[in-house]
Amino acid sequence: MNKKLKLFLFAIGIGAASAPVLASCTYYCVVEYKACIKAGEPVDQCVAERDACEESCGG
Repeated sequence: MNKKLKLFLFAIGIGAASAPVLASCTYYCVVEYKACIKAGEPVDQCVAERDACEESCGG
């Protein structure tokens, strides 16, 4: 098999394997954000915390 094709297929596999992990991390950030809002914290603070959380997820 062509070396470039092997590398491409490998990259697709890595991306597919990491997608659920990133989705669960982002979901956790949204859950924490909603809890922050519900607790009556300032919206700006909750948004900043959510953004920092999502950034730490790699997205």
